[in-house]
Amino acid sequence: MASILNRLLETFARIGATPDGGVCRLTGTPEDGGARVRLAAEILSRQFGLHVDPIGNMFGIATLAPSSQEAVLVGSHLDSQPTGGRYDGVYGVLAGLLAVEAVVARAAAEPGKARRNLVLANWTNEEGARFQPSLTGSSVFAGTLALDAALGLIDGAGVALGEALAAIGYRGTADLPLQPRRYVELHVEQGPLLEVEGIEIGVVTGCWAARKLSLVFHGEPSHTGPTRMARRRDALRAAARAIELHHQLIEASGSGAHASAARITVDPNSPNVTPSRVQVWFEFRHEKAAVAVALGDAFLAEARPAVAPLGVDIEIAVDEQRGTASLDPHGAALTTAVARELDLSSMEMKTIAGHDALALNKRMPASLIFVPSQGGLSHNPAEFTDEAALDKGLAVLTEVLWQLVTEE
Repeated sequence: MASILNRLLETFARIGATPDGGVCRLTGTPEDGGARVRLAAEILSRQFGLHVDPIGNMFGIATLAPSSQEAVLVGSHLDSQPTGGRYDGVYGVLAGLLAVEAVVARAAAEPGKARRNLVLANWTNEEGARFQPSLTGSSVFAGTLALDAALGLIDGAGVALGEALAAIGYRGTADLPLQPRRYVELHVEQGPLLEVEGIEIGVVTGCWAARKLSLVFHGEPSHTGPTRMARRRDALRAAARAIELHHQLIEASGSGAHASAARITVDPNSPNVTPSRVQVWFEFRHEKAAVAVALGDAFLAEARPAVAPLGVDIEIAVDEQRGTASLDPHGAALTTAVARELDLSSMEMKTIAGHDALALNKRMPASLIFVPSQGGLSHNPAEFTDEAALDKGLAVLTEVLWQLVTEE
């Protein structure tokens, strides 16, 4: 029989389900709204308080210590990539829900033991698939992204994030009425390391650095039929040359960096007009910030002269640098100890992907816990983590939260 957690995951996987077994639940869409409505019902059915802040972050508040304004936060996100699976993000939210429920029951059985409250969080637009940048809601909560700037983010159709949240009824008006002291997030690994090593719990101690560049290639519109080839200033051809250069640079560097050119927009996007404006999003990730930065610099230095003969100019639209970071050492040590107590194997590791925990770590001590991903697949409909592994992560999360709300 499926566990309660797995049944919840199956329920949420039907909201925004795609024909290939995946999930498409972009921020501010009706599918996102449907998942939020269902989460709100789950929160209220457990007698937790429901709160939505101005950027649409959802909170389920469990009052364990009425005299305290302190709270431990736990959660993740419900939004997905267009080709999302059924575990990324939503696992941390639903496991968090059940962990909070278990801690509430334990606190009731041991009155006076809890010293602070517990809050479940669903962070807005973690994925950044519809609105960029990613980690939007958690960054606003952490104070590193201005609320007005976040609400004003525009998608490809010209819709603002604030408008999209209002349309689904999830743009709140007030901040969380508690003082967050720590944050814990449970997530599928999205990589192969735990599976390869045969380890049950990943204790994330920090993250890789990332440099994200968005370049605009400026050419000139012209008829694709009669315009002579030598006369054309084809922005798409220039972008293609830069994309290939980008991959060649990474391969030649031997640095072990991860890199991609994964999004492109073309104007005027007509088969009979030479592309005049093309924007491409590039990124470089490495465990050392200096390497990620240097790779970006080398790429920019080579890209401009490479496309110049095509009569195309390059504009840097975005140059975002995310450094390495260390997560809460106390939380990491506690997670390792809890895994040991539960007779589960664990290992320390770093995350290459971005997570809300990394944004929130700038405001409060944050912890990130991984469970294995089959084949390391993620942002893919075939993403899978077996039920036993999911339940082991939930067991660890529950005990970690109990320790955090009761410790002095």
